[in-house]
Amino acid sequence: MKKTLLALLLLVATTPATAQTHVTAHAPGQRADGITYFLPRTRLQIVITAERTTHHAGELAPYASQYLRTNDAPQSDFDSWQITSLSLIPHGVADTTCAYTIRFDQRSSAPFVKLAPDGTLLAINGEPGESPQLATPSVTTLQGPPADLGGYKTQEMLAAGSTEKMAELAAEEIYDIRENRALLSKGQADFMPADGAQLKLMLSTLDKQEAGLLRLFMGYETKERHVMTLDYEPDPARGERDVAFRFSRHFGLVDRDDLSGEPYYLNLKFTAPQAPQTAQSTQTLRYYAPGNVDLTLTSRAGTHLSGTVPMAQFGRIENLGGDLFNNEFRTHVTLSPVNGGILKIEVAK
Repeated sequence: MKKTLLALLLLVATTPATAQTHVTAHAPGQRADGITYFLPRTRLQIVITAERTTHHAGELAPYASQYLRTNDAPQSDFDSWQITSLSLIPHGVADTTCAYTIRFDQRSSAPFVKLAPDGTLLAINGEPGESPQLATPSVTTLQGPPADLGGYKTQEMLAAGSTEKMAELAAEEIYDIRENRALLSKGQADFMPADGAQLKLMLSTLDKQEAGLLRLFMGYETKERHVMTLDYEPDPARGERDVAFRFSRHFGLVDRDDLSGEPYYLNLKFTAPQAPQTAQSTQTLRYYAPGNVDLTLTSRAGTHLSGTVPMAQFGRIENLGGDLFNNEFRTHVTLSPVNGGILKIEVAK
């Protein structure tokens, strides 16, 4: 009996404690006694629209200098990029460091509260303000490869025993086309068209044949429109002149620390954000009095965009008395989803 008791004591002494601690994550939302919500931070969506032109080298490019006496034929594929438009779209995101709870008087009816999916307060007893429409990245084909690519090769070219022989035959065909076009234009061709319309058609056909054969040497281009987006959060720590992004005419949008791209700067003029006011009661609604920020987007080419944007984090946090949310008042408040400021407030008894 003593051995059994000793074994049980040893078992209890060596077994680790299994007491559980239940952790509940902070979740904004409306409850019976009040609401918990976030204030926003203002961000900028940088929208870059650019055209990408891909230069495709021709099949016979190495022989362009030898047979066509030109050194302009690309010898390999390469891209060239050009920005066609830039825009900035201010929008708000929840600032999880600015979480507040407003308690309602138990004798009052709880207001109807609208929160964004991320917990940002949008409206009380009203409809939320319209959120900005953010751009979606996309790629659109503007110019595809020629439908007749390689379609103007003659039987002799196709039967050529080497690429160099094919280039020689293609060049001879190009020179023949140019000679025939010159004779037609001068009215000296062996078979002249009956009228002007037929002459125009014959010249057009010769132009297409020459262009098709020239592509074998000079290559062709394809084009795409790219819409690219970046999410940028202005911050006093970044300073008043910050590299927003870099763009290369060879590689398009590159990393901010990639020196192959030309820098585009966001220049901000702002005052230091003020400290939040101390709320006198848990029945106080917090909101932003946003600060105006003058900004310009510049590069070596000059100024691309400029304007003034109200931003939450460059303003101050204000209090709206909780007495407005009781049985004596029906208060309607609409807040900006971008900067947390009051867009509209109506008080009715």
